[in-house]
Amino acid sequence: MTSNDELRQHYRKLRTDLDATRLEQAAQNLAERVVALTEYQQANRIAAYCAVNGEIGLNPVMDHALALGKEIYLPNLDQQALRFSPYFHGQKMRINKFRLPEPDVSDSEMLSPDELDLVLAPLVVFDSNRNRIGMGGGFYDRSFAFRKSSEQSKPVLIGVAHEMQKVDRIVPEEWDVRLDMIVTDEAIYK
Repeated sequence: MTSNDELRQHYRKLRTDLDATRLEQAAQNLAERVVALTEYQQANRIAAYCAVNGEIGLNPVMDHALALGKEIYLPNLDQQALRFSPYFHGQKMRINKFRLPEPDVSDSEMLSPDELDLVLAPLVVFDSNRNRIGMGGGFYDRSFAFRKSSEQSKPVLIGVAHEMQKVDRIVPEEWDVRLDMIVTDEAIYK
């Protein structure tokens, strides 16, 4: 059986090999599916991310949300669990210790995970049962662990990925937080 680390390495390479045209088309296809979701339409505070290394892009979704007056938040990775920083066009950004862009804001402007309505979470590998393998840092699982042990249904957790990142089956770890849905450039898994 292939380990999570081997899966992660293989699918990160596949993702990184995608050309700019394919990435742009995938982001557009994804956006069409996301903005049509009732969960998106009802959300005001939406967490997204800045795509790097072949991750499926969210710029079309963020542009759509901001045009509708929705609030966009990007993850801040400087602590054990995520906090989310407000994002808008022209926002001053900084590069964090993982070499990822994040809004340059004070701690008081950040939201905790339970203050969000909808989270568009990156992933490296997923299956049709809504299990995900992320980058391996455990940030999303730690940050949204409260969704496992409570009746709270918010925020709605949606994994986003390229369809080619799908595998037949992932055996989840006990700490893994299952997503409510996964949306790709080709399909929706609920």
